[in-house]
Amino acid sequence: MRVAIVTLGCPKNEVDSWIMRSYLAEAGFEIVPPDEADIIIVNTCGFIRAAKEESIDTILEAVDTGKDVYVAGCLYQRYGRELVESLPEVKGWISLGDVRDVAGILRGVKRGGISPAVLPSRRDFSFIVPVSFVYVKISEGCNNRCNYCAIPGIRGPLRSRTVEDVLDEVCFWLERGTKEVIFVAQDTTSYGSDLGYREGLLRLLEKIELLEGEFWVRVLYMHPAGVSRELLEFIASSSKVVKYVDIPFQHVSEKVLRLMGRRGGKEAVLKAASLVKELGLFLRTTFLVGHPGEDEEDFGELLDFVEELRPWRFSVFGYSPEEGTVSYEMDRLPEDVVKERVSVMNELSGRMAFENNLELVGKRLKVLADTETEGRAFFHAPDIDGVVVFDKKVSAGSWCEVEIEEAQFADLCGKVLC
Repeated sequence: MRVAIVTLGCPKNEVDSWIMRSYLAEAGFEIVPPDEADIIIVNTCGFIRAAKEESIDTILEAVDTGKDVYVAGCLYQRYGRELVESLPEVKGWISLGDVRDVAGILRGVKRGGISPAVLPSRRDFSFIVPVSFVYVKISEGCNNRCNYCAIPGIRGPLRSRTVEDVLDEVCFWLERGTKEVIFVAQDTTSYGSDLGYREGLLRLLEKIELLEGEFWVRVLYMHPAGVSRELLEFIASSSKVVKYVDIPFQHVSEKVLRLMGRRGGKEAVLKAASLVKELGLFLRTTFLVGHPGEDEEDFGELLDFVEELRPWRFSVFGYSPEEGTVSYEMDRLPEDVVKERVSVMNELSGRMAFENNLELVGKRLKVLADTETEGRAFFHAPDIDGVVVFDKKVSAGSWCEVEIEEAQFADLCGKVLC
C-alpha cells in the first residue's frame, strides 16, 4: 500500500511523522506524495484556533480525494471522541502514543486509542533517509502551565530523554551524513529537570561539543526563565552550537506576563534579552498580543521594547481562547483590537527583518545547502527565518561560502564562492 503523511504544526509534529514513516517503511508500506497515495495520514495540530481550522480543512480535503484517510496528532489527542463522532468519514485514528503502531492500525490489526505521547529513540528512525538537517526531540510534554496554553493537556507533563539516549540519536544522524541537528521540545531549557539534571540543556550541549565532525547544532524553544548566563556564554563560544537562540518572550509587560502565567515574568525577559545582546547572539523570538487584560499601555510598552531590542527575527500571534485553559475564563478583548495589534506588530517584524538583512549585504557567509538552489546560514532556522538563494546550482547537503549580493524582505541572494 502507498501512504502519504501530511504534517501540520510544529517541528515536534514533524518528528512524530518521521517515526510513522520509519515504521511504515519497515512494514513494507511505500511512502509517496498525496496524489500517488492509497492512504493519507493527516498529522494534525491542535494548539490554537487557526491551527485547528487548518487541520479540519486538510482532513476534509483529504476525504474529498476518495482515498482512505487516517488522522493523527494533537487535534485527535485533544478532542478524541468529539472528533471521531463529527468526522465519520475518517477511517482510523492515531494518537500521539500510537505512532509506533501505525502499520498495525492501517492494516486493521490494532485499534487506535488515546495514549500518552512517546519519547523517541534512535530505533524509531532506522528507515528514514536523512536530509541536510534533522529535528531531535529531547523531551516531551511541559510543566510550565502557561495560562493560555493547551499543550500540557495535549502532550502531558515533562518527560526527558537521558543525555546518553539523545547523544546516541545525534551520532546516528551524523553517521548518516546529516549536517545540522536541531533540538526541539516544548521548553528545551527544562530538559532533564525531571531526571534530576541541573542545567540539563547545558550538560547536553557540553557533550555535543566533544563529538567529531563538521556539523551545526541549533536549539529552539528556550524559555526565558530557564536561560542562564552560563548557557548563553557556552553557546556564544561553542564551535558546534550556532550563535542563534530561539527564546519566545511572548510579552514584556509585567501585568500581562502575570496574567499569562509566564514563569519568571518581566525580569526573566529583560535578563535574557540583555544577555543575548551582550554576547552578540542572533535572537529569534515570539510575541503574543491581545491576551485578556492587555491594554493600550501594555501594548505600547511591548512596541517600545521591540524597537529597542531589534531581534533578528520575531513572529506574532494574536490571542486564541482555548477551552480548558485558565485564560479561557478571562474577559476577552474585541477581536478587531487583537487583529489590529497583530497587524502593527507584523509590519514592524517585516521592516526589521529587511533592515537586518540589509546589514548582511557584502558579507561572506558559511551556508548549508538544503537544495541545489538555496540554503541557510547559521541564523536561519528551517522554514521560519528565510534562506540564502544561490546564483548557481550546488550539491544538496554540502557546505558553501556565499557572498551576499542582495537583501530581500525575508531572504538573501548571493554568489557561491566554492
